[in-house]
Amino acid sequence: MLSGCAVSAADIDSSDSSLSADNIDGGDDYFVESDYSSLECSSQDTMVGSSGIDLEHDIEGSGDVLEDSIGSAVGSDKLKSSPDSRALKGSGSPSNINNNSVYVITQANFSDYFDESNVLKSNYSDRVLVFDGLFDDLGVLKICSNNTFITSNNSLFKNTVFDLEASGIVLSNINMVLDKEFEDNEYAAIFCYGDNITVYNCSIVYDAPANKTAFGIYSDGHLDDFVGLSLINNTIDFKGHATYTGYNYGILLRNTHDSLVYGNNISCELPLRSVSWWGGPKDYGQISMDAVAAFAGDFCENLTLSNNYIYSNVNYNSLELNAYPTLDTVILYGCSYSIIENNDIISYDFITPLGYDNYLQALDLYKLEDVTVIRNNITVFTNAGKPCQSTAYPIQINGPVNHVKVVFNNLTTSNHGPNCGIYSENFYGDTFIDIISNFINVTGDATAEGYVAHALVSGIEVQDTGDNILNNTIIVTNLGDYSSNANVYGISYVQSTGGKHTYNIQFNNITTNGNYGVKILGDIKNSTTYNSTVSNNVLNTRTTSNRTGAVTNKQVNSPSGTIVKNNTNGRFINEMSEDYYPDWLKDYVRSGSGRGTGDFAWINRILDGLSNGTGFSGAVGNGTSHSGSGNARGNGHGSHDGDVSGNGTDSSSDAVLGSDHDAAPGVGGDASPSISAASPSDSGSSAANPNAYEIDEHDNVVSKSSDYLQLGLICIVALLLLLVGYKRQKDKEEEE
Repeated sequence: MLSGCAVSAADIDSSDSSLSADNIDGGDDYFVESDYSSLECSSQDTMVGSSGIDLEHDIEGSGDVLEDSIGSAVGSDKLKSSPDSRALKGSGSPSNINNNSVYVITQANFSDYFDESNVLKSNYSDRVLVFDGLFDDLGVLKICSNNTFITSNNSLFKNTVFDLEASGIVLSNINMVLDKEFEDNEYAAIFCYGDNITVYNCSIVYDAPANKTAFGIYSDGHLDDFVGLSLINNTIDFKGHATYTGYNYGILLRNTHDSLVYGNNISCELPLRSVSWWGGPKDYGQISMDAVAAFAGDFCENLTLSNNYIYSNVNYNSLELNAYPTLDTVILYGCSYSIIENNDIISYDFITPLGYDNYLQALDLYKLEDVTVIRNNITVFTNAGKPCQSTAYPIQINGPVNHVKVVFNNLTTSNHGPNCGIYSENFYGDTFIDIISNFINVTGDATAEGYVAHALVSGIEVQDTGDNILNNTIIVTNLGDYSSNANVYGISYVQSTGGKHTYNIQFNNITTNGNYGVKILGDIKNSTTYNSTVSNNVLNTRTTSNRTGAVTNKQVNSPSGTIVKNNTNGRFINEMSEDYYPDWLKDYVRSGSGRGTGDFAWINRILDGLSNGTGFSGAVGNGTSHSGSGNARGNGHGSHDGDVSGNGTDSSSDAVLGSDHDAAPGVGGDASPSISAASPSDSGSSAANPNAYEIDEHDNVVSKSSDYLQLGLICIVALLLLLVGYKRQKDKEEEE
């Protein structure tokens, strides 16, 4: 799931994550010239300079604060009006923010700041612009000056959108209400075309026209490989109606690396669309095989998707016209080295009726490596479905992928067709995944009509090269009539894909109403399963003995040569020890993702706290994880300096489970068994509840060793005291 003014990993010094003009390289008058002719800024607007203004330092260093908000000061002696500006003055202003530093823009003086093409005049680079009042039907406002700070005093922008076509721009506290197509702004409410752009605490309400392309926020770096985008604490209420043509994404990022997407509320109503696997170049990169999504990222390396509420709800299904009608809530293609943490990701379809198919994926991952999916609540629900068709996957992984980690998540899904909590395959390349300590609750219908393998209801289906599946709690319910041949499992590999497969399946707690807890295919055609272990699990199935503690090795269906032992229907024979924790997980639990959010206190200092959002003021960059801290980090990309590896080309996928969209890569890694299994969490506003797990993972991973050490030290001290006491008593007796 950062230089200049933005919260960026690339340009913030590790010792200082503040958002200030000191972080801007004043000697580099860098300007990104757009390749979009309709958006191109004139040459007179490319002149930038560095004023040396440090908003945070100067505000704090002056010993004063802004006594009144800009809004209440309008017309007072704290703001002076002139043909060019109404700027801040008086003892309440910082020493270096003078009459030429902060400007209030209204409908009345709009032309003083923007030219006839609605391009901000070049002399407002390195300035703070405060919009005040209503701005109605102005079209595209183009900001082509680097390091421009833009905020508003509860202003409203009706059918007025922003083109941020320079580096280091900060856009904050903007309220937008839209219902038109904005072709001249690349179809976006906010279009970002530069490095280190920040969009903070903005509200976008967008009811897009029928069968038109529309986006909430769009950052396009596919020609330039931009870095350092920060989307923080924004609210996007997006209704897309591209039912037959066009594209609808709440947020679309392309080749925008080292980005932070944090604390946003992204709520989308979207139609189901067929997936376009084949054909020539995609309009918006590989992700545009899916024409609709709440959040879409295409080759955005080092992405942090953290603490967001991302919701999609189906608003249209043509039923008979669409082949495999599909909706992804979040789709990421080639977004390697990324982290998806502490999000609520929700996918609902109340439109499609029972007996019709739909294909929902809450989190859909393609062709990437070293991606962590941790502490998310992911929910998929629909009443739709029919035998051998439909899906409602919380997580789908499409190979090739390497070192994908799925840990501490709560995954819940329900439909009336085939269904899985995690679905992964290696059809197009090797896949290696760790699946550790998740709570997975799956409800579906395994009634078979046609190809029986497609009628699958499983907690985890992994058609992978090498997987560690450890310490998960899995509940699987088949709504269909009982059949001894029904494909109902806790963990499975039953849809054959080529290549070699190996699985380490231990310490899982599985409950199903099928016959087997685990099923793994053997050698079939060009598929070989070898060197696998299914041991130390608790398996409760339809055929499990009622006797407590009974051995359940027979509830494992696996090829010869698989190690199957110590599986029971009650208590674990062997519990997972801390030694099984992979090092990367220990590091994460200790220190979090280490990616910061930045300091936005300057906005409240300018507006005296009058923001339209929900309180991110003064949020200094202490890591985005609940349990961690640290500043953002970044890599060079594209034409920028740094060692960067890119991912390959288009990865097509054939239908699995009857869907054009159901091929997914596998998992593997260097982990062994780990951590106590997850249990269901209460619904939350963002992060997965850390109390959802039977044993808090932080206490287990970080504190357990120190607890043992402390206990050992106490025992040693007690023993020494006993010995001293014994010796004294003996000496006393000898003296007597």
